[in-house]
Amino acid sequence: MREIPLFIVCIALVLFWPPVLHLGAQHPQSSETDVTIDMRNVHLHVSDDAALDVSWLHGRLHTTSPDRPPVFDDQSSFTMEIDDAEVALDAASLTALVNRGFAFKGSNLSDLRVSFEGSNLVQRGKLSKGVTVPFTVTASIATTSEGQLAIHPVKVKAAGIPAAKLMGLFGVELQDLIKGRPEAGISLHDNDLLIDPAKLLPPPATRGRVVKAFVRGDRLVQIFGKGAAGRPRSGGNYVWFRGHSIRFGRLTMSNADLKLIDQDPKDPFDFYSAEYNQQLVAGYSKNTPDGALRTYMPDYNDLKR
Repeated sequence: MREIPLFIVCIALVLFWPPVLHLGAQHPQSSETDVTIDMRNVHLHVSDDAALDVSWLHGRLHTTSPDRPPVFDDQSSFTMEIDDAEVALDAASLTALVNRGFAFKGSNLSDLRVSFEGSNLVQRGKLSKGVTVPFTVTASIATTSEGQLAIHPVKVKAAGIPAAKLMGLFGVELQDLIKGRPEAGISLHDNDLLIDPAKLLPPPATRGRVVKAFVRGDRLVQIFGKGAAGRPRSGGNYVWFRGHSIRFGRLTMSNADLKLIDQDPKDPFDFYSAEYNQQLVAGYSKNTPDGALRTYMPDYNDLKR
């Protein structure tokens, strides 16, 4: 097998298991059964220790089964197709996702930490192959015309050992690290790592075309589709479902118009889809004259307090 330079192996960690976003993925054909989804100013939990900051998002929920609508309680029942969005991930969430991705028996990597330095991503961790060697990789981020992330290493440190010699010494190869995950969507072009993780992420599968990616402050930002031109015009913090049918709990809403609204708009709407029922029970709902439903929810983190 071909040996892969250490900086490529390390950089792969940075976006190998990140945000619930499948880069460069193709959209299925739009269907009359699709449910439109819009988000604005939402702190969207994807796990107990990781969340996306969604400035805005416009897309569609596409059912995975022709005989039932998207079911909120079954996240494998639909995919989310992103048309336009701006989403960001902070270092703590990215670190949590990266460590989860490599928490398997036989993994050579541990103590992974992601941070930001100016416009670059910085990945620190430990590589074990007989002995343990700490490493630090600094990389720039760009996008390709196909909507992939292009990760370019600009600096590599590995306990004072040059990266090429370290690879020869330990015989570490990329395939050793990903442990038989050929569907990873990772490819090499010269010294750049191209990421297209369309098959790696847990349900619900989320697809969209990234047109721009960059570091802003302490977050990795990804722009989808038309970017700011696709920003929703209505104010407030919310998650809004419209059109066709959607099921949540024992209820099915036809010709859906369901808007989940932040009770405390002074900060982003802290929403955890896997625990939505807790927020639903703690809030209240109102019907509009045209049959739409407006549900006012407390922030998820407020429930825990």
